[in-house]
Amino acid sequence: MSDIEKFIKERRARNPKAWANFDAEYQQYAVGALLAEHREKSGITLTELARRMKMQKGALSRLENHGEDVRLSTITRYVQATGRPLSFRISPARTAKKGRRQLTAALQVQPA
Repeated sequence: MSDIEKFIKERRARNPKAWANFDAEYQQYAVGALLAEHREKSGITLTELARRMKMQKGALSRLENHGEDVRLSTITRYVQATGRPLSFRISPARTAKKGRRQLTAALQVQPA
């Protein structure tokens, strides 16, 4: 279980009502959070990664904190700048939303 998964499990146990819609909302931000975890495990600071990618630190911070609709080319540059491999697995998942079923995608990081 990743650090993020442990954090979510702990918080959900503390306050289940507040976390009721978390799974659907989390998918919107999953990519950024997973990239941030990858960077941290690589031992690279946000400042150093920004230098390597030739991007502003604030732009990278927004990517990690609000990583919705991130371009594949950006993810590729990000992972290349860490110097460590990262694999994503994206698969369809069905979720119920307001009485109807909606197709979404589940995102998982696979250790390389």
